[in-house]
This record gives sequence, C-alpha cells and structure tokens, in this order.
Amino acid sequence: MSRTVPAVAQPSRPSLPQASNLLGLAALPVVALALLALFELANWDKVTLGVTALDTSIGGMARNDAVARVAPDVQQLLDRPLVIHGADQTWHTTPRDLGLRLDPNELVDAGYAIGRQGSPFDRLGDQLDTLVHGRTISAASTTDRTALDGSLVGMARQIERAPTDARLSLAKDGTITATEARDGLAVDIGASRDQVTSALNSGAQSVALVTAPVPPSIPNQQLQDARDQLDRLLGPDAPALTVTFGDKTWRLEHADVVKLVSLSGGTRPGEPAVVKIDNAPLAAWTARVAKDIDQAVQDARFSFNGGSLKVLRPSRQGRSLDQQTTVQAVHDALLAGDSSVALPVRTVDPSVSSDDAQSLGITELIDRGSTSFAGSVPEKKHNIELAAQRLTGVVVAPGATFSFNDAVGPTTIDAGFQWGFGITSGNDGPRTVPSVAGGICQVATTLFQPVFWAGYQLEQRFWHLYWIPAYTSRGVVGLDVTVDSDAGLDFKWTNTTSTYVLVQASTDDSNIYFALYGKKPAWKVQVDDAIVTNRIPPDTRPLAQEEPSLPWGRTVLVETARDGFDAEVIRRVIPADGSKPRELDLKSTYQPARTITLVGSKGKPAGVSVDDAIQKVLDAQKPKPTATPAPAATAVSTAAPAPTAAATAVPAAQPTAAPKPAATAAPPNQPAATAVPPNQPAAPTPKPQAQANVANASGIAPTPTPRH
Repeated sequence: MSRTVPAVAQPSRPSLPQASNLLGLAALPVVALALLALFELANWDKVTLGVTALDTSIGGMARNDAVARVAPDVQQLLDRPLVIHGADQTWHTTPRDLGLRLDPNELVDAGYAIGRQGSPFDRLGDQLDTLVHGRTISAASTTDRTALDGSLVGMARQIERAPTDARLSLAKDGTITATEARDGLAVDIGASRDQVTSALNSGAQSVALVTAPVPPSIPNQQLQDARDQLDRLLGPDAPALTVTFGDKTWRLEHADVVKLVSLSGGTRPGEPAVVKIDNAPLAAWTARVAKDIDQAVQDARFSFNGGSLKVLRPSRQGRSLDQQTTVQAVHDALLAGDSSVALPVRTVDPSVSSDDAQSLGITELIDRGSTSFAGSVPEKKHNIELAAQRLTGVVVAPGATFSFNDAVGPTTIDAGFQWGFGITSGNDGPRTVPSVAGGICQVATTLFQPVFWAGYQLEQRFWHLYWIPAYTSRGVVGLDVTVDSDAGLDFKWTNTTSTYVLVQASTDDSNIYFALYGKKPAWKVQVDDAIVTNRIPPDTRPLAQEEPSLPWGRTVLVETARDGFDAEVIRRVIPADGSKPRELDLKSTYQPARTITLVGSKGKPAGVSVDDAIQKVLDAQKPKPTATPAPAATAVSTAAPAPTAAATAVPAAQPTAAPKPAATAAPPNQPAATAVPPNQPAAPTPKPQAQANVANASGIAPTPTPRH
C-alpha cells in the first residue's frame, strides 16, 4: 500500500521585466544626484550658466575668462555717445564724462554670485532657473551713483528755476505795474538717474531728464479781480466818471481818480489784492461840486406903493447837494465801473414866491414906526441906512417866524458895515468899545415897535444895557431891542395870521422908518401903562478916556449920565372871536449911565500929551446947574393907538440912556463926535473877539422874552 504527502507552498517570483523596472526606479535618485553633483562640480569655479553681462554670455566661464570677455564691452559702453535733454538745454556727453565707473571684475563678480547664496537647495534652484531662463547683469548694478547724481545735479542747476509770484502795484501817478505769475522747474534726480541707467543698459543714445513744474505761491487768479478794477479805474481806456444834476455835468477825470485809488494786500499766499477808494479826497471834490450847486432858498421881496406890489428881488429855489450820499454813490460807481451818477440834490421851494404877487393879499397898511438918529456919527448913519436896505421888502409868510439877524445877514466889514461903538463888561463895570455895525440895534428897535403895537407874537427880544430916550414909543418906555448875531442875540416874531406881512423900510437924513403892509389882523391890542421901578441915580461926573483906535483930534461922546431903572410893559392881544387874550409881560432892566467921552490918540504928534487933551474935554463938560430928568413911576397908557409917523416926544420926567452894544456912538440931540474927514475910519482896530462878554455879561437880558 502507498502514502500521500501534502504539497509544500512555494514563494512566487517576479517575472524578469518587472524586476528590471524596479531596479530602474531605484536608480533614478542616484542618477539625479550624480548628475547634480557633476553639474555643481563642473561649475564650481565658473559663472553660472545662463548669465550674460552687457549682452555678452559669460555663463560657464571662469572668472578671469569672463573678465577678459566683458572688458572690451565695458570700455565701449563708457565711451558711447549719450545725449541728455532737459527743458531747453541739451548736453552731449558719455557715461564716462558723467562720472560713471564700470569695473569688469564687478560685473563678473555680480554674475558669479548668482546661484551661490542661501541654502544648497536655494543655490541649486537659482542655478537651474538661471540655466533655463537666463540672467542679465545690469551696468546699473555697478554704477557709481554718487558720481552720476553729481553730474545730474549740475545739469539740473542749469535748467531749474524758482517760480515767479504774481505782482501788482500802483504808482502815485496812477501807473499800474503787473507781473505775471510763472511756474518754476525742478529736476527729479532719482527718476533722471533711472532714465540714464536704463539707457546704458538698453543702448539708447538719448535721455530726457525727468522734470516737474513748481507752482507759484501767488497765482495770477489771486490778483486778477484787483487788476481788472484798476484797469477800469485808471487804464488807458478808462472813461471819466460823469456826475449830473439837471442839465449840468461834472467829470471826475483821470487826475482826480488817481488821488482816490489805493491798492493793498495781495502779497501773501491766499491774500487777495484789494482796490480801495479814499473818501477823504473824494469828499473834497464833492465839496467843490456842491459850491456849483448849492444855493440858499430866496424868498421874493416887494415894495408896496399905492396899493400895488413891485418885485424888488425875485424868489429862488433852494438847492443843497447831499455830499455824504454823493461820496458813497461815486465811491460805489467807481468800483463798479459805472460811467455816470445822478447827484442827490435836495430842493426847497421859497415860502414867498415872486410868480404871483397879487395872491399874497398885501393891500393895506398894518402899522408903522420911526426913530431919529439926528446928530449921530457918520458911521452909525451909514450902518442904519445899509441895514434898512437889507430889510426892506421882506415878506413874512403865514405861520413863519421873522429873524432880524437872518434878514439883515452878516454884519461885518466885508458885508459893507462900518465901525461904531458897543458896550462890553469888565472888572470895572460896563464900558463902550469899538464895534462893527454900530447902529443896527436902532434899526431892530424901530422895526420892533410897529410889530409890538400890531400885536404880532414875540419870540425873542433883548433890551439895551442903558435906556435911550429916542427909543420911547408912543410915550411908553421899555420898547427897545438889542441884537448881536455873534453873541446869539436876535429879534424874532411870528406871523400867526393867515395873511402875508410885508416889511418896508426907508431912511432920510435923520430918521429911519418901518411900515408893515398886508391885511390888518382882526384882533384888538391893549397896552397897559409902563411901570417904572427901582430907579438908580447916575454918577454925573463926566469921564474922558483915551481910545487908541480913534485918530488924534477926534472925540466921541459915547454915554450920557442917565438913571437906571426897571420897566415893565404888559400887552394884551384880544382875538375877535372872544377867545382868551394873549398876554405879553415885557420887562427891561436898565443900568445907570455916566457921561463918557472917548479921546482919540492914534497918530498923536510927538511932544503932545493925551492927558492934556482929556482934560480939555472934561473942562468943556463941567456940570451945569440943571436938574437931571427922572423917569416917572408910570408912562402914558395906550390901547392900540393909531400908527404915527414918528415916536411921541419923551416926557420931561423920562430917563436918558447911553448907546447899546454894537449900536449908536452918540445918542440923538447930544453933541456928536468931533468932525472926521469923510474917508477917515471911525475905529480901525478889530472888533473885540469875546462876543459872549459883549452880549451876556453887559447887562443884556440873559434869556429871550417868552412867546406872547
């Protein structure tokens, strides 16, 4: 019998091809490493393959060989012509002239350094990348930047420029000077260096410097508005500004405008220039224009004769230029470039027109009065006649207030008045001094009296320092007036009726007359007896005083001894409709006067004594045994008496008086001054300046009489 033995398993074996593949895969890393090792070994002291310098391949070359290879290229590069442009300049140069330094050894060293930095894998990767893609060594990498920058800076200095700021100026003669703004120029050294090195590497033969504009701090726009304004005001084509009123024109010429215009600002960044108009010279120019336009309103004046009116002076519209508004209007027009301006003129129509005289309703005599200046010095007579001429023909409109000072006008030497005498005050009491227009107070008094008796409303009245007998009206004392425009003393009254009142004046050799014409008021006037109180006797001893302003040989009796006293006159105006009467309490205070004679000493001959001349005057005035008249306790009572041609004679018991300030030099019926040649001035010295003392400190009423 036989035995079965189990089969034993055998390991499988690969086929022959499979074995060879496995062996090949295992050998690849070894082969690669071997190849890399061979590659590194082959290039161990050579420039990495794929490196070029100045377009010359030096990869795989030993350093010395590479240096020898690129040396000719370096010399050729340094001496290659190069043109550099900048702004309006051109430079023909070479890299060597620019200060470039290019060493072949440095080029080769730069190529040799490729693939030899970092870890082994980094170096290998860099070498393989260079082998595949190549690597070029730039000349810039070895250029001397300091030397190149120095050359570029030198070029930049030749073309760079600072910016020019805009400038605007105005000369005193009106010349306008304008400087246009201009950009500056700057060279970007770094960017220009890059352009040059790029040209070296690329072989380009022309390079442009990199420049940039530098803007000015003050551009043209900052000054443009002011420049345009100056051209409109002062430029060669600037029209003259014309101002107009009606058919009249005035031109503000170039020479006038030059004085007005000024320029400020515009000298700092962001600050605009400003054209200004100076109003001070413009106001002076406007004032000159106003002289051609302005005119005072003028009421018509008439004369009444036989029931008809004759025009003595035509009426005239008043005009007044509003100078402040004109200055502003011209100021604005100049800045705006306007060519004309209508002047703002205010007009005032006269209150009394000469166009229709009959419509004024002046048909009859209302009242009249007169005073005598017989025996007065020639200067006083002249002044009275002149003042009367200034007043005659004045028409007082319904509701209007008459002012004596305004109607007469300036009482000056230039206005035609002559020197007289007035009363001033001092430490030793009142005294008479030379004064212009002596005599006008008699004119005011003569007009005041018919106004008083006619019942018109009194606004302002001042009385004399001394009582003057010739000023007694219809037997009533205390109806006098003193005026002095310099001291603010005026005589004013209001026409409260609905009709016009004409003032008519005239003179003869010894009298002044005033008449009021119009329509008699319907009221009734009552005047009580004048009450005279507080009588003070005068010092009757005569005085003579030297007066240097009077010529030698002339004497003037300026005061006569008379009592001082208080006078009170009450007037009632009773309306026709039975309404409440209008009452006026007129009070006056007169100081006692002394007999004073002024003795002239101007031009006194040598060796002659003024004291002797004074003594002669005193001897001639020794008191005579006659009694001095004294004022009565009351004066004659009147009740709206009928107008008379002259004042009623003074009663024997009335006091006498001396002249008022700036009035008569000698009272009527008294010895006049020693004769003086017709052309000899009475008082050539100036009028005293302290007019407040002449008026307010001389005993004249300190406040006006209340309205009644």
